[in-house]
Amino acid sequence: MTDQPRVVVELSVAEQWSASGPFAERALELVKQSLESCPRSSLQAFKVVVCSAPAPHSGLGSGTQLALAIVSGVRQLCQAPALDFSQLVGSVGRGRRSAVGSYGFQLGGLIWEEGRLPGELLGKLKRRIEVPSEWRVVLVKMPYSEGLSGEGEQSAFERLPAVPADVTRQLMELAEEQILPAAERGDFPAFTEATYQYGRLAGNCFASVQGGPFASPQIAAGVQRLRKLGVKGVGQSSWGPTIFAFAKDKGSAAELIDRIGVLDEFSEAEIACAPPNNEGARIETIPSQSVSGQSRP
Repeated sequence: MTDQPRVVVELSVAEQWSASGPFAERALELVKQSLESCPRSSLQAFKVVVCSAPAPHSGLGSGTQLALAIVSGVRQLCQAPALDFSQLVGSVGRGRRSAVGSYGFQLGGLIWEEGRLPGELLGKLKRRIEVPSEWRVVLVKMPYSEGLSGEGEQSAFERLPAVPADVTRQLMELAEEQILPAAERGDFPAFTEATYQYGRLAGNCFASVQGGPFASPQIAAGVQRLRKLGVKGVGQSSWGPTIFAFAKDKGSAAELIDRIGVLDEFSEAEIACAPPNNEGARIETIPSQSVSGQSRP
């Protein structure tokens, strides 16, 4: 989980419904959906302001963070009793394919979940590791493409062949024997190389939909270029179009941004730097019955 880009939502009780900012219409739908889980509430309308959020379908989990920020804020304003976390997530339709973003919203850090069994609302959290605070993530959003979502994503999953047992074993070994231990002991070289290997291996499982381990030729070329520059921990976030690249500290991240900003492969890319978020979402009550919620993807 990263500290930026950040989802920030303000909710307040109002005489009539209104919404503004990015995802305004979707935010309004989520507030109304969230109210359904507060059946005894006497509140009838809300003003919703989405102050900031990552671009949709950019591979940064904006949908999950927005939904959980809103349902948490609505329930606090309604003074509704606490829900089990899996019920909270399910009340806004999240966590159906992955629980990583949901647990990341709650806890921050590096999340490893083991999937959802039939009948379960949310996949089980296996481990959560605090990421060294000095590490940085350089986010490179490539132009001309969007990650899959909604019906397109569902259709893609339905077309995918089963992951071979040997590949599943390799992915689990990379995560549990290399990535998580390296993050826990702050071993940056080991963490970054294993993260790249994991992402490439996992990406190959989606090759029948993506055409390869990455979602587009531009992303593949960008990853290859970064590797040639000596950046070990690089890969595609979700379905893209964002590439992530790890840097060992703020200075190294700034140097990397300067180096790639002049390259042809990244001439039209949006480049940003983010520290890790080890805290999860924060919700604050402010005057006039308003709630300000902040979440980091």
